[in-house]
Amino acid sequence: MTSLRGIARTTAVAALAGGLTVLSPLAAPAHAHGIIELDEGSAVAGTTSVMTLEIQHGCLPAEPTVQVEAFVGAPWRAVKPQAVPGWTSSVRKQAKGGWHITWINQGTPIPFGTPTFLPIKVAWPKKTGTYGMSVMQLCPGSSYFWNDKYAPAQANVPSPPLTPRPEVLVVAPK
Repeated sequence: MTSLRGIARTTAVAALAGGLTVLSPLAAPAHAHGIIELDEGSAVAGTTSVMTLEIQHGCLPAEPTVQVEAFVGAPWRAVKPQAVPGWTSSVRKQAKGGWHITWINQGTPIPFGTPTFLPIKVAWPKKTGTYGMSVMQLCPGSSYFWNDKYAPAQANVPSPPLTPRPEVLVVAPK
């Protein structure tokens, strides 16, 4: 499905670079999905903390994960991927705001049954609300793009528990 990979990447990059909300035309089944875990408690508006993006497993039993991409909108003030052994990362600011993060596996591809944990230092939006992170997982023969809304991550509840698009609930300072 190499063409699916190209279409998904082109759709995600073009729409997000243009500052648009992406509605994926590819309703790919959620063979895996990105999960946001808030490592330091709630995401508090206007503050900075670390979250982890978890990719649960490879695309298919015979297709290990070789790359992960994440996209966030302009309200996210800054993102900085933290070091992960065997992976390189980069961040690009999008033309109309927001960020595009890419992680590339430099070692042995991650086998199907192995989760991948990608920590990110985040400067949370200044306003409270629910904010999504579109995620793409790339494997040698396929890719999956998760951008369907579900429910926001909260201090003790990761997002999404069973569906594609991870989201974060940013709360007011106490």
